[in-house]
Amino acid sequence: MKDIFFDLDHTLWDFKKNSREALTEGYAELGLNDLGVGTLQEYITSYESANNWCWGEYREGRMEKEELRGRRFSMALSPWKIDNAGGIGEKLGAHYISTSPFKTHLIAGSIEVLDELIRRGHRMFILTNGFEEVQHHKVERSGLSSYFQLVLTSDALGYKKPNPKIFNLALQKTGSIAENTLIIGDSLEADIVGAREAGWGQIYFNPDSILHSEKVEHEIKTLAEILDIDLH
Repeated sequence: MKDIFFDLDHTLWDFKKNSREALTEGYAELGLNDLGVGTLQEYITSYESANNWCWGEYREGRMEKEELRGRRFSMALSPWKIDNAGGIGEKLGAHYISTSPFKTHLIAGSIEVLDELIRRGHRMFILTNGFEEVQHHKVERSGLSSYFQLVLTSDALGYKKPNPKIFNLALQKTGSIAENTLIIGDSLEADIVGAREAGWGQIYFNPDSILHSEKVEHEIKTLAEILDIDLH
């Protein structure tokens, strides 16, 4: 029986929906429209672009998490040349961190699939590139904690997927062995290629059918398809 590691954001926890709810609240509460920022949708688009860039820098070790939290919002405001006097970027970052982890929207099928995997006898864990104090809130508030024996974050382990060291540490922490372990995740590079290079099995969750040329053990568009794969 395989030990199963799940990624969290965009795999179980609906990052896009939860994040956009928090951004919408921040836009209103900090009066961004009154400051000259464009429409809500324009702001969200600008933020998501800045956030993706900052997370890329963070994964490569070129940005620390405290810088990431404020800078992505300052960058998001740059199209409107908003003066950061008064620390509006930092205020937006603080608002986001205080609201987004407590959102509870999950990817369709999450609970049903987890229920069945538990019934089948799998040990399950979360392995996530995220901040320790944030990811645990997401798991607990969205009703996922009872399914997982451990929630392992890159922040706590000191390495980020796809670094092979994080996969080796995950095995040590859980008492698993690579040959009996697989990961389910939405990031082709971080989850799938990283796990493959570490000798783990992989299920690539690719709901948007993104084209790629990587060799992947399994690929799915919905979480329910996991239950059709032989995981013994």
